[in-house]
Amino acid sequence: MKMRIMMIVLLTAFAGLVTALPGWAQDPDELQSLVDNSAEEEEELDNIPGANIPGLDNDIVSGKMRMPSGEEVERLRISQDRDINPEEYLVGPGDVLQLYIWGEFDLSYMLQVDPEGNVLIPTVGSFHVSEMTLADAKRLVYDAAQKKYPGVEITISLGSMRFFTAYITGAVLSEGSFTIHPATRVSDLIERAGGFLDELRGSSIQEEIDGRKVTRVRRIQNRPAGRRSIQINHRDGGQEIVDYDMFLATGRLEHNPYIRMGDVLHVGFRGESLYIYGAINQEGKYEYREGDTIGDLFILAKGLRLDEPIRRLELWRFDLGTEVARKIVLGDNDVAGQEFVMEDLLDMPLQPNDMVFIRSRSLWQQMPTVLVYGEVEYRGRYRIVEGETRVRDIIDGPAGGLTDRASLIASKVIRSKLRKRVDPELDRLRKLSAVSGLADMTAEDKAYLKTKAREDKARAAIDFERLYLDDDMSQNIFLESGDVIFIPTARRTISTSGQVEKPGLIDHEDGRTVGYYLELAGGYTYEADKDGARLIRARTGLREELKNDLLVEAGDEIWVPEKERVNIWEFTQSTMRTIAETLTLLILVRSI
Repeated sequence: MKMRIMMIVLLTAFAGLVTALPGWAQDPDELQSLVDNSAEEEEELDNIPGANIPGLDNDIVSGKMRMPSGEEVERLRISQDRDINPEEYLVGPGDVLQLYIWGEFDLSYMLQVDPEGNVLIPTVGSFHVSEMTLADAKRLVYDAAQKKYPGVEITISLGSMRFFTAYITGAVLSEGSFTIHPATRVSDLIERAGGFLDELRGSSIQEEIDGRKVTRVRRIQNRPAGRRSIQINHRDGGQEIVDYDMFLATGRLEHNPYIRMGDVLHVGFRGESLYIYGAINQEGKYEYREGDTIGDLFILAKGLRLDEPIRRLELWRFDLGTEVARKIVLGDNDVAGQEFVMEDLLDMPLQPNDMVFIRSRSLWQQMPTVLVYGEVEYRGRYRIVEGETRVRDIIDGPAGGLTDRASLIASKVIRSKLRKRVDPELDRLRKLSAVSGLADMTAEDKAYLKTKAREDKARAAIDFERLYLDDDMSQNIFLESGDVIFIPTARRTISTSGQVEKPGLIDHEDGRTVGYYLELAGGYTYEADKDGARLIRARTGLREELKNDLLVEAGDEIWVPEKERVNIWEFTQSTMRTIAETLTLLILVRSI
């Protein structure tokens, strides 16, 4: 026991001694704060301007190159769509040239162009290279280094590209300045600016400012942007006009040039237009540019359609200063003496608001086909000759004939192109019923709506049993393009549904009537509406009043609805209201 007390005293004294020592009394939060401050100071030291510029370190005299870090790594990752052409690339502040001297001794330098456009070669001198082509700058550095170190081999290359500022204004989402690199093209800068203004589909945009997302409401300009007249204003006063639509149509990079340092890209709004219609891949309206030809318009419209022979070319042109348009027939291959070859007309100049029509031969090499589906040996689509090919020509021919499972009763031919036709009377009645129900309809209107709603639209009048069992060729109708021949699987059952005791499928037996199948289904339920019961024919889809002596065919359905429930309270209220209104009317009549 005494030993334990002594150990506790010693441990307590040791703990007090440790706490009294400098540094041991630090609060955990204070210790973490010291660590964070140290890290921040280390980061500030690393970010001293010029501290990580290659070639400007303590080892510069020896010429040994260190691996770049930080921003330099990002520079080396600049994406390019092709190799740099030294004869076109303009050197500027921030570019890094790599100079390698080898022979009797090896020296390697990373030479960065300073903000004034000069490059400093250690032990050689300073040279102004800004706005020089890369080829000229390499020759200048090479000659200077050769004089300093004669008799050695010298290699010069572009180590990394710079970043610089360019501007974009006009019909783009975000006007202003952007930091880009020499491999940035017009399309890249437009994308950085959020795209053309007429492509915006909303009234607000989100921008990130100082790390925060800010929603700004923008007034949308509905006028189309001038994609074929984009201006590039250079620092030296020069100007280029870029045809961006032509770049998209052809893929030729001459219509999508690189952006240079200090360039101002201006996207205006479309001025005058051209129009093209007919046998062209993309009909519509296009921006007019001075000097446009028919060939240029064909290119913008993605080329001629070659699936139909062109027979006529027309040009509609307004007389200058008037609203009178003249039709100019440039060629007509159906008229003797007016035949033309399209290539001979491609250089014809166009004027603002010209409309070009390319007429082609309609329905040329039309491919009429029908679809056969269901119980045939070979399902699929088959070519027909309209006015010659009949139903059995296809089923018994390329379709391989009917299978043993085919249902002649339910087979049908659907003329699919007629399904798209709108019945204006049916459409009117449907709208009327949606607004006021059936109360405002005549008996004829109700009957028409009821019949048409149940109609199997576009079904051809053909009886497959008569066609195949009786060999009745009057049912062997001509086929038209787009027809669908449907041969379903034969059903060996009939269906009972609704208010019967045992609804479901029952095996079909020839010669049996409704009464027989109702007995098998257990008869009517208490809620059955016997007057509303119907026999739905599989052959036609028509509904017949349910009678016990009706013969039932395979696939037919016996349907028994539920009695309509009467709400006694609502019925009483309605009756009392009617009586009250009637008595009131009688009193008023007698008082007159």
